[in-house]
Amino acid sequence: MISKALILAIAFGLIACGEVRPDAVLLSCWGTVELIEGGQQVNPRGEKTSVSIAVDVANKILTIDDVQWPISGDTSRSVIVSVDKNRGNATLNRITGAVDIHFIESDMLRIFIGECKPAQKLF
Repeated sequence: MISKALILAIAFGLIACGEVRPDAVLLSCWGTVELIEGGQQVNPRGEKTSVSIAVDVANKILTIDDVQWPISGDTSRSVIVSVDKNRGNATLNRITGAVDIHFIESDMLRIFIGECKPAQKLF
């Protein structure tokens, strides 16, 4: 028989490793990225890239490329906002799928602007 302590340890382990909840909405997002260093864009203009996002409204968490971001404010509005003083900010329009993410990185700012569509894990 499995003890309560073991079950709790497994549950906290899954939470700690950033496992996405099964009821989270999965999104596949495509768009452009700007890499800003020293106030100048250092990558080709219009460079295409993608990100994956899991939206967990119940726990107010956006998981962007396996990194959890807190959802700020009212989650019932059409635009979901996330602000993290160490990571940056993100906005996601629940109706249109428009997404705008500003990633703060150690030596640069990475700006992703794109559109998201519903997705699912392949395996």
